[in-house]
Amino acid sequence: MKYIVLSGISPYALKELENNRVKTIEVRSPNNFLSVLAMNVGDTIFLTPVSLTDLRTGTFGVTAIVLEKQISTHRLVHKMEEFYEEAEVQMARLQLQVKGHARVRNAECCNLGAATVVDAEEVRYFEGR
Repeated sequence: MKYIVLSGISPYALKELENNRVKTIEVRSPNNFLSVLAMNVGDTIFLTPVSLTDLRTGTFGVTAIVLEKQISTHRLVHKMEEFYEEAEVQMARLQLQVKGHARVRNAECCNLGAATVVDAEEVRYFEGR
């Protein structure tokens, strides 16, 4: 099955998602933000602690259903006596419900300006190797 990917998610956040079954996360990184823009409420996505550049066949992760999606812009102003800086940052909040675990079969990633997608198979039981 094909999933949109959120990569580089902290292992702590993934463990909290697995334990609590529902969790809200904030996404600010550019590669993950592009993936968020491509997903919709109700989609099943793939989350992994592995960075985007290390995403390959065999990568293990968590699958989750997007319950809620919010995009917002934050305006930051920093002023000192002789210096004034203003910036806008976009971020997304996703409320996720854990569905299960999956392992990547094939990664279709890393196109500039596009969402990261993987073909992954669900892991329904523990596989010893």
